[in-house]
Amino acid sequence: MPKYYTPAAIICLCFIFLFGCQEKSGNTEDIEKNEATKVENEDDSTSDLATEEEKVQQEDPFTLDAPKMPNGLEEVVAYPVGLFASKDTKVKDEAVQAALEAIPPLSENASEEELSNLLDYMYSLFKMDYDDPKVIIDSLSIATTPDSEEISKEEQTETFNVEIILDASGSMKKMIGSKSMMETAKEAIKEFASSLPEQANVGLRVYGHKGTGSNADKAMSCAANELIYPIQPYSESGLSEALGKFNPAGWTPLAQSLLEAQQDLSQYKGENHRNIIYLVSDGVETCDGDPIAAAKSLKESEISPVVNIIGFDLDTKDEQQLKAVAEVAGGTYVNVRNQEQLKSQFNQASADAYKWMTWYQKEQSGIFKNADKQKTSIYKLSNSWKNNISKEKYLISFSLQSLYTKKKITKEQELTTYKMAEEFYDLHYGLVEEMKNTLIDARDENLSSSLAEIKEIYNKNVSQGKIE
Repeated sequence: MPKYYTPAAIICLCFIFLFGCQEKSGNTEDIEKNEATKVENEDDSTSDLATEEEKVQQEDPFTLDAPKMPNGLEEVVAYPVGLFASKDTKVKDEAVQAALEAIPPLSENASEEELSNLLDYMYSLFKMDYDDPKVIIDSLSIATTPDSEEISKEEQTETFNVEIILDASGSMKKMIGSKSMMETAKEAIKEFASSLPEQANVGLRVYGHKGTGSNADKAMSCAANELIYPIQPYSESGLSEALGKFNPAGWTPLAQSLLEAQQDLSQYKGENHRNIIYLVSDGVETCDGDPIAAAKSLKESEISPVVNIIGFDLDTKDEQQLKAVAEVAGGTYVNVRNQEQLKSQFNQASADAYKWMTWYQKEQSGIFKNADKQKTSIYKLSNSWKNNISKEKYLISFSLQSLYTKKKITKEQELTTYKMAEEFYDLHYGLVEEMKNTLIDARDENLSSSLAEIKEIYNKNVSQGKIE
């Protein structure tokens, strides 16, 4: 990454007091007048100094809360997806304009450090969702096809099973933008399930989808815990039909859903099965269950699943319980606040599934057919990254223009900040091109030594490489 973040210049306030030499005089009165004038001048200088110091103290540095822009491709993947990461986002959108309006005006004498902080913040708003190159690298790392005996054994024992648990309590009616959280979750689940390898199994359990949020309906609602799409290979029509059977309704029996999931996956016991549970919830347990104990029981069971929890627009207080559940279950917790961030989490899950199933896909397609697929995937990855770069650069450019129009920055500050962004993205673009060429070369060589080198290039050069 370019070193455009130079330290702020230190401003020194120097006050030099010049006093002229007094002519010798035997008049005592004149001498006393001169002395009085000196004291008066000193008092005025001291007063001026105090006034300047007060002005300096009153000028607080411009600071926006945002992480630094990424230093390498791996950091780009890990960097949080922005609130305005949709490919349909426009600077004139009401939400974007509100975010820009909330930015305080910069001083005309703002430092480079303050301008780079502004750029960090703009990047955090518009940062897109980037596909992880490791998925392609993992597929390239399999240089030869397993022998038929090994394949036969793996076909009999290895499975990849995903169960999604969806909160269907009444609070999922909440609107985020033009859609309810439930509509957003259903769309993300459809997209996620369709992206899984065809050899993977997927299931969907919902809870709290009956009754209402009233005390009278609590017992019925807390008992509503249903595997509406049994664990099986993905069927678009079957899953769509299942998702259409319920709407947000009542309470939140979170703990019971984890215990039921343990039973759902009971046929996939042992180390030869990969079991993953994704729980999507916008709230904590409200049916008097103990989700911590349920998570512990699930983790210690023979199915040994990874339990990842996706909080949906939770506040800090509610987050604590779900974080604790994920920690006990040996999984991860993340809080998402919009559709793009939710999709991003499911995309990462899909990538993990592909990594585990790569050997099987390669065997099915054949070495040559798979090589063509790899080439297509590499170009698709490269084009996707470059499109994201162009979109972010476009949004930042027009947002800076909008800030200038709103008189929050000067024209010179707009141009300087855009130049920083342009330099970052130009170098970022070049690094993506180098990654694409390296992956293509590896695919063409198809030698295990070269493929091992590719992993090393990514792990060292890409993850540690700086855009500079």
